[in-house]
Amino acid sequence: MAYSLDVIYGQQVIGQLTQRIDTGLLELSYSQQWQETGFAISPALMFEKQHGKAAAYNFLDNLLPEGEARKLLAQDLGVNEKQVFPQIKAIGSDLCGSFSFLSEQVSPSDEPIFRVIKEEELIHRLNNKEDIGLLQWDEKPRLSVAGVQDKLNVFVNEHDEIGLADGTLSSTYILKFERKDCVNLVINEYFCMRLSELVGLPTSEVTLKRFGKHPALLVKRFDRKYDVTSNRVLRKHVIDGCQALNLPRDYKYERNLGDGRDVKHIRDGASLEKSFSFCRQSSEPIANMQWLINWQLFNLLISNYDSHGKNISFFFGAGESVFTPAYDLVNVAMFDQFKHTLAMGMGDEFEPDTINAYQLADFADSCQLDRKIVSSMLNELATKVLKVLAENNIAPELEAAGIISDEEADYLNQVSKHIRKRARHLLGQTDEITLIEL
Repeated sequence: MAYSLDVIYGQQVIGQLTQRIDTGLLELSYSQQWQETGFAISPALMFEKQHGKAAAYNFLDNLLPEGEARKLLAQDLGVNEKQVFPQIKAIGSDLCGSFSFLSEQVSPSDEPIFRVIKEEELIHRLNNKEDIGLLQWDEKPRLSVAGVQDKLNVFVNEHDEIGLADGTLSSTYILKFERKDCVNLVINEYFCMRLSELVGLPTSEVTLKRFGKHPALLVKRFDRKYDVTSNRVLRKHVIDGCQALNLPRDYKYERNLGDGRDVKHIRDGASLEKSFSFCRQSSEPIANMQWLINWQLFNLLISNYDSHGKNISFFFGAGESVFTPAYDLVNVAMFDQFKHTLAMGMGDEFEPDTINAYQLADFADSCQLDRKIVSSMLNELATKVLKVLAENNIAPELEAAGIISDEEADYLNQVSKHIRKRARHLLGQTDEITLIEL
């Protein structure tokens, strides 16, 4: 009556994922032993609760790649893009977080398997990306992280060799590449991520690399840690903002039906208000709310309009739900091909150029935050951003290392100029936030 996959934690089978043949509905069940000793996979799939019909689908849907990569994966498998079960079955050994999904006939390997990707091979694939693509390697789909950008899950060994991992190993880094229509996206993201780190925000570790003419961002995974002694990758469980709120990936934007005139009032997707409500129920509510305030304010400062529900994640486990380091920080304003509306509204405002003291006060009130705290945190963060940019170390470091060209250095100066302008504007709004009457 159902198709089935084992749910694996480490080497242990802790439950079953099933898809009913008659209805197509997905169900996740835990073993009795895991219920006594382990932890739930997400807030919507707890031990003691009756799961809603969409809970398992929503959780798994958010584990899969998005955009063109999702279409290619489904096409490669010969299934519809919405058919989550067969896609999870194909790439379920190296998904985000600590759980794997394997066929009952497949036992987790206890041997480390590592296949080096030579630089020439990767350059060839990138040179012919439109024809060859990056999804299939050794006749096996490899992309298993969400997002629309071209990516590749890789393992980096102690000799700094990049490759593909299986068995007791799994990916410890993500390589992100540029799309043909988004020149300078990689260096833009590197700049914004380094800026976040330099102002003291918890941020994923990034390295800018070159493979021939192709820039790439090497991002260290915060849900993985390589243990040299055992030659094993240890996994830490994470859930993204949509999984935390039990929403499918299509609801990652607050205006889940789009920004059109007739539907823009519908706001059933991920929102700041819902995210703060989740924080209040988390294991560390004060720290999580402070993190989320800083994250949203920093996104405003760098004009990262695409800061949606899947661009935040939590470490989630037994009694734990705390934010991971920040990731996917990009100055979207530098790209005309991206939407220039906020993914999640500041109060009732979605137009970034009209964010002033009124909208910041509305944001604080709608999310039940103390306006004085929001004002103080914006003042401190904007001041730090301006200080770091005045020191102007990020681009010169890359130039000195020979990683970027003069044209790319000029581009990063334009990014810096834009952010400085935004920071000065928002800094000028801080004194009025507590005085505004809504």
